[in-house]
Amino acid sequence: MFFKSIRFTLTLWYSATLAVILVLFCTGIYLSFRQQIFREVDRELLAIAEALASPTLDPFRDTAPSVFDKVLDDFVGPKGAGKFVQILDSSGAVKAGSKNLDEVSSPIFKTDMYAAGRGKVVYSTREGSPAGLFRSISLPVFAGGKLREVIQVGTSLRDEIEDLDRIVVVFLVTIPLFLLLLGAGGWFLAGRALKPVEFITTSARKITAENLGLRLVVANPRDEIGRLAETFNATLARLEESFVRTRRFSVNISHELRTPLTILQGNTEIGLKCANEPDEFRDILQSNLDEISRMSNILERLLELSRADEGKLALVIEELELSAFIRELVLEMQPLAAEKKIVLSCAAADRLNVQGDRKRLYQLLAALVDNAIRYTPAGGDVLVTLEGDAGRAKVSVRDSGVGIAMEDLPHIFDRFYRVDEARNRAHGGSGLGLSLAKSFVLAHGGQIEVESAPGQGSIFTVYLPLAAMDIPG
Repeated sequence: MFFKSIRFTLTLWYSATLAVILVLFCTGIYLSFRQQIFREVDRELLAIAEALASPTLDPFRDTAPSVFDKVLDDFVGPKGAGKFVQILDSSGAVKAGSKNLDEVSSPIFKTDMYAAGRGKVVYSTREGSPAGLFRSISLPVFAGGKLREVIQVGTSLRDEIEDLDRIVVVFLVTIPLFLLLLGAGGWFLAGRALKPVEFITTSARKITAENLGLRLVVANPRDEIGRLAETFNATLARLEESFVRTRRFSVNISHELRTPLTILQGNTEIGLKCANEPDEFRDILQSNLDEISRMSNILERLLELSRADEGKLALVIEELELSAFIRELVLEMQPLAAEKKIVLSCAAADRLNVQGDRKRLYQLLAALVDNAIRYTPAGGDVLVTLEGDAGRAKVSVRDSGVGIAMEDLPHIFDRFYRVDEARNRAHGGSGLGLSLAKSFVLAHGGQIEVESAPGQGSIFTVYLPLAAMDIPG
C-alpha cells in the first residue's frame, strides 16, 4: 500500500528526475574537465615540439641521449621535465631522443610518423609500459618542400588521470548524498502538497447517507485541490438531491398504494362479514375494481417514467396535423369542463404538422387540460392555443384557476410533488401527471414551461419541433 501511494510515486519520480539531471550535469562537468586537461597538455606539447623544431637545435640533433637531455634542459627549460622526446628523420630512424624513452614503446610513437609525413600535426593517446597512459604529438618539419624530420613529444597522463579519478570519486559520493537529501525534501514537499487531499479523504469518510448535507471546506477554490473539493461538493449536492427524491418517492408511492390497498382490505372484510345479497357483493367488487384500476394506473405511469429515464420509451412516430388533433382533444374533454361549469375553448392556427406519437401527445395535452380543469373554480375558463414559433409548434394551456406559488414552480414537474397534499388527494391526482407529461415532451425533442402566480391562474406551454415541410425555408 505504501509503495502504491501518490506521495511515494511523486517522491520516486522527483528523485529519479533529479538523479538523471545530476548524472547528466556531473558527466558534463567531467567531460569538460577532461577536455580542458587534454587541451592544456596538447598546448604544452605543441610549444615544446615547436621549440625543438627551431634551427637553433640543429647542431645537437645527433648527440647522445645524455647530452640531448642536457640540451633539452637548457633549451626547453622546466616544462620539458618528464617529457618523452625523439627526433626522427624522413625514413623514420631516430636521430636523437631523451633517456626516458625506454619507459614507453617507441614503435607506438613511430605509428604517427606516417600521418605526420603527409604534413599533419598528429595527437595521440596511448597506453605505454611502464609509463601508463600518455599523450603525444608528432610535428613534421619540412625543408624545401620535403619532409626533413618529425619531432615527437609525449608526456604521461598519470597525474591528470588521478585528478579525473578524484573528481569521479567526489561525484560518486556527492550524488547519492544529494539524492538522499533531495529525496527527503521531495517526500516532505509531497506530503505538504497532498495534505489537503488527506483532509478531503478524512472529511469524505464522515459523509454518509444520514448526513449528506455535510460539505468539504474549500480553502483555495482557485487551485487544483480547491477545484477538486468544489467538484466533490457539487457531486454531494446532486447525490443529496437524488437521495431526497428517492426518499420522497418511496414515501409517496407508499402513501399512494396504501390507500387503495386499505380500501381493498376493508371492502373484502366487509364483504366476508356483512354482505349477504348479490348487489352488495357487486358494489364491493366494483369498488375493489376501481381501486385496482387506480393502482394499475399509478404503476403504469411509474413504468412509463422509468422507460423514459432509461431512454427506452417506445414511440410510434407519425405525422400529425396539430390543429385538428387539438380541436378533437378539446371536444372530448368538454363534458368534464361542463360538469364543473368551466368554459373550455380552443384557438388553433391552421395546419401545423409535427412528427410524433399520437398516443403520447394525447396523454401529454390531456394531462395539461385535465389539470387546468381540476384546479379552476366553477365559472372560470380554460383556453388551449396553438401557433407557430420559430420552427416550433407552440401549444399553450391557459386557465383562470388558483395558480401556483413561486416556491413550488421549480418542483412542479417532480414525481409525486403536490402543491397542496389535501387538495390534490381530494381531486384524485397521483402527482405523476406533470412528470409524465415532461418526459413525453423531452422524448419528442421538445420543451415545456410554466408561468403562474397565486390567484392569477397558470399557463403551461409546450414547444414541439415542426415537421420539415412546415419549417420556413
